Amino acid sequence: MKKRILRNSSVKNISRFVSLKTNSIHTVESDLEFDACFHFEFSTKILTFEAQPIGFEYHLDGKRRKYTPDFLVSYKDTYQPFYEIKPKRIAETEEFKATFSVKREQALSMGNDLKVLTEDDIQIYPLLDNLKIIHRYACDDRLNSLQHQILSLFRKYGELRIEQIAKYSSVHSSIYLPALYDLIARQLLKIDMHQPIDWQTPVWSS
Repeated sequence: MKKRILRNSSVKNISRFVSLKTNSIHTVESDLEFDACFHFEFSTKILTFEAQPIGFEYHLDGKRRKYTPDFLVSYKDTYQPFYEIKPKRIAETEEFKATFSVKREQALSMGNDLKVLTEDDIQIYPLLDNLKIIHRYACDDRLNSLQHQILSLFRKYGELRIEQIAKYSSVHSSIYLPALYDLIARQLLKIDMHQPIDWQTPVWSS
Protein backbone atom coordinates (compact mmCIF):
# COMPACT_ATOMS: atom_id res chain seq x y z
CA MET A 1 0.00 0.00 0.00
CA LYS A 2 1.05 3.59 -0.61
CA LYS A 3 1.35 6.03 2.26
CA ARG A 4 -1.94 7.79 2.89
CA ILE A 5 -1.99 11.57 2.32
CA LEU A 6 -4.29 13.62 4.52
CA ARG A 7 -6.12 16.63 3.12
CA ASN A 8 -8.38 19.17 4.75
CA SER A 9 -12.08 18.43 4.62
CA SER A 10 -15.30 19.60 6.24
CA VAL A 11 -15.35 16.60 8.59
CA LYS A 12 -11.69 16.30 9.59
CA ASN A 13 -9.58 18.63 11.68
CA ILE A 14 -6.16 18.39 10.04
CA SER A 15 -3.29 19.47 12.31
CA ARG A 16 0.49 19.33 12.05
CA PHE A 17 2.72 18.41 14.95
CA VAL A 18 6.35 19.56 14.86
CA SER A 19 8.59 16.88 16.37
CA LEU A 20 12.20 17.37 17.40
CA LYS A 21 12.40 13.68 18.32
CA THR A 22 11.74 12.58 14.73
CA ASN A 23 12.99 15.78 13.04
CA SER A 24 9.77 15.93 11.05
CA ILE A 25 6.24 17.28 10.91
CA HIS A 26 3.42 14.79 11.55
CA THR A 27 0.05 15.40 9.90
CA VAL A 28 -2.92 14.13 11.92
CA GLU A 29 -6.67 14.30 11.42
CA SER A 30 -8.12 14.88 14.88
CA ASP A 31 -7.44 16.81 18.08
CA LEU A 32 -7.09 13.50 19.92
CA GLU A 33 -4.37 12.32 17.52
CA PHE A 34 -2.63 15.67 17.93
CA ASP A 35 -2.69 15.28 21.72
CA ALA A 36 -1.28 11.76 21.43
CA CYS A 37 1.80 13.21 19.71
CA PHE A 38 2.83 15.02 22.88
CA HIS A 39 3.00 11.71 24.76
CA PHE A 40 5.00 10.04 21.99
CA GLU A 41 7.34 13.03 21.73
CA PHE A 42 8.36 13.07 25.38
CA SER A 43 8.11 9.43 26.42
CA THR A 44 11.58 8.23 27.40
CA LYS A 45 10.60 4.71 26.30
CA ILE A 46 9.84 5.72 22.70
CA LEU A 47 12.61 6.00 20.13
CA THR A 48 10.53 7.37 17.25
CA PHE A 49 6.98 7.54 15.90
CA GLU A 50 5.26 8.05 12.56
CA ALA A 51 1.78 9.38 11.83
CA GLN A 52 -0.19 7.78 8.97
CA PRO A 53 2.39 5.04 8.26
CA ILE A 54 2.13 2.71 5.31
CA GLY A 55 -0.88 0.54 6.09
CA PHE A 56 -1.97 -2.96 5.22
CA GLU A 57 -4.90 -4.92 3.82
CA TYR A 58 -7.24 -7.21 5.72
CA HIS A 59 -10.29 -9.31 4.87
CA LEU A 60 -13.72 -8.74 6.41
CA ASP A 61 -17.10 -10.10 5.30
CA GLY A 62 -15.50 -11.64 2.24
CA LYS A 63 -14.04 -8.35 1.06
CA ARG A 64 -10.46 -7.08 0.91
CA ARG A 65 -10.15 -3.77 2.71
CA LYS A 66 -7.38 -1.21 3.12
CA TYR A 67 -6.37 0.16 6.49
CA THR A 68 -3.96 2.89 7.57
CA PRO A 69 -3.22 3.02 11.31
CA ASP A 70 -2.96 6.42 12.94
CA PHE A 71 0.58 5.81 14.22
CA LEU A 72 3.50 3.42 14.10
CA VAL A 73 5.56 3.72 17.29
CA SER A 74 9.03 2.28 17.83
CA TYR A 75 10.05 1.68 21.43
CA LYS A 76 13.64 1.48 22.61
CA ASP A 77 13.14 -2.19 23.54
CA THR A 78 12.29 -2.91 19.83
CA TYR A 79 8.52 -3.26 20.47
CA GLN A 80 6.83 -1.66 17.45
CA PRO A 81 3.03 -1.44 17.63
CA PHE A 82 0.52 0.36 15.46
CA TYR A 83 -1.91 2.65 17.29
CA GLU A 84 -5.44 3.61 16.38
CA ILE A 85 -6.75 6.71 18.13
CA LYS A 86 -10.49 6.74 18.76
CA PRO A 87 -12.96 8.47 21.09
CA LYS A 88 -14.06 6.10 23.83
CA ARG A 89 -17.70 6.23 22.70
CA ILE A 90 -16.62 4.70 19.37
CA ALA A 91 -13.99 2.32 20.69
CA GLU A 92 -16.53 0.69 23.01
CA THR A 93 -19.05 -0.14 20.28
CA GLU A 94 -19.42 -3.76 19.21
CA GLU A 95 -18.99 -2.79 15.56
CA PHE A 96 -15.61 -1.17 16.23
CA LYS A 97 -14.42 -4.05 18.41
CA ALA A 98 -15.29 -6.63 15.76
CA THR A 99 -13.49 -4.77 12.96
CA PHE A 100 -10.54 -3.87 15.20
CA SER A 101 -10.07 -7.53 16.16
CA VAL A 102 -9.66 -8.51 12.49
CA LYS A 103 -7.24 -5.66 11.87
CA ARG A 104 -5.18 -6.59 14.94
CA GLU A 105 -4.99 -10.23 13.86
CA GLN A 106 -3.60 -9.11 10.50
CA ALA A 107 -1.13 -6.72 12.14
CA LEU A 108 0.12 -9.47 14.45
CA SER A 109 0.66 -11.77 11.48
CA MET A 110 2.98 -9.06 10.10
CA GLY A 111 4.96 -8.84 13.34
CA ASN A 112 3.30 -5.68 14.69
CA ASP A 113 0.75 -5.32 17.45
CA LEU A 114 -2.25 -3.00 16.99
CA LYS A 115 -3.59 -1.12 20.00
CA VAL A 116 -6.29 1.47 20.52
CA LEU A 117 -5.90 4.65 22.57
CA THR A 118 -8.83 6.76 23.74
CA GLU A 119 -9.13 10.08 25.57
CA ASP A 120 -8.73 8.13 28.83
CA ASP A 121 -5.18 7.27 27.76
CA ILE A 122 -4.31 10.62 26.18
CA GLN A 123 -6.14 13.54 27.74
CA ILE A 124 -4.69 13.11 31.22
CA TYR A 125 -4.44 16.36 33.15
CA PRO A 126 -2.33 18.16 34.20
CA LEU A 127 0.14 15.88 32.38
CA LEU A 128 -1.04 16.84 28.89
CA ASP A 129 -0.99 20.56 29.72
CA ASN A 130 2.57 20.23 31.02
CA LEU A 131 3.70 18.36 27.91
CA LYS A 132 2.25 21.13 25.75
CA ILE A 133 4.09 23.77 27.77
CA ILE A 134 7.52 22.18 27.39
CA HIS A 135 6.85 21.38 23.73
CA ARG A 136 6.15 25.06 23.08
CA TYR A 137 9.65 26.00 24.24
CA ALA A 138 11.62 22.96 23.08
CA CYS A 139 14.34 23.69 20.54
CA ASP A 140 17.36 21.95 19.06
CA ASP A 141 19.76 24.89 19.24
CA ARG A 142 22.88 24.72 21.36
CA LEU A 143 22.43 25.54 25.03
CA ASN A 144 22.79 29.25 25.69
CA SER A 145 24.69 30.92 28.51
CA LEU A 146 21.58 31.25 30.69
CA GLN A 147 20.88 27.53 30.38
CA HIS A 148 24.46 26.70 31.35
CA GLN A 149 24.03 29.01 34.33
CA ILE A 150 20.80 27.23 35.34
CA LEU A 151 22.44 23.82 35.06
CA SER A 152 25.33 25.00 37.23
CA LEU A 153 22.79 25.88 39.95
CA PHE A 154 21.60 22.28 40.00
CA ARG A 155 25.13 20.97 40.20
CA LYS A 156 25.47 23.09 43.32
CA TYR A 157 22.05 22.70 44.97
CA GLY A 158 20.67 19.46 43.51
CA GLU A 159 17.00 20.50 43.65
CA LEU A 160 15.33 23.91 43.45
CA ARG A 161 11.83 25.29 43.19
CA ILE A 162 11.04 27.38 40.12
CA GLU A 163 10.86 30.54 42.24
CA GLN A 164 14.36 29.83 43.59
CA ILE A 165 15.74 29.49 40.07
CA ALA A 166 14.34 32.95 39.37
CA LYS A 167 16.10 34.33 42.43
CA TYR A 168 19.49 32.86 41.53
CA SER A 169 19.34 33.57 37.79
CA SER A 170 18.47 37.26 38.32
CA VAL A 171 16.59 37.61 35.02
CA HIS A 172 12.92 38.16 34.22
CA SER A 173 10.62 35.14 34.10
CA SER A 174 9.89 35.81 30.43
CA ILE A 175 13.56 34.99 29.77
CA TYR A 176 14.43 32.22 32.21
CA LEU A 177 11.19 30.19 31.99
CA PRO A 178 11.59 29.37 28.27
CA ALA A 179 15.22 28.41 28.97
CA LEU A 180 14.10 26.21 31.87
CA TYR A 181 11.29 24.51 29.93
CA ASP A 182 13.68 23.74 27.08
CA LEU A 183 16.05 22.06 29.55
CA ILE A 184 13.12 19.96 30.80
CA ALA A 185 12.17 19.11 27.21
CA ARG A 186 15.77 17.96 26.61
CA GLN A 187 15.45 15.84 29.79
CA LEU A 188 18.45 17.58 31.33
CA LEU A 189 16.18 18.66 34.18
CA LYS A 190 13.06 16.97 35.53
CA ILE A 191 9.78 17.86 37.21
CA ASP A 192 6.80 15.79 38.28
CA MET A 193 4.80 16.05 35.04
CA HIS A 194 1.66 14.81 36.81
CA GLN A 195 1.48 17.92 38.99
CA PRO A 196 0.52 21.47 37.89
CA ILE A 197 3.52 23.69 37.13
CA ASP A 198 3.71 26.74 39.42
CA TRP A 199 6.31 28.76 41.31
CA GLN A 200 6.61 26.05 43.99
CA THR A 201 7.25 23.23 41.51
CA PRO A 202 10.42 21.28 42.47
CA VAL A 203 12.96 20.85 39.69
CA TRP A 204 15.91 18.47 39.84
CA SER A 205 18.77 17.34 37.68
CA SER A 206 18.34 14.18 35.64
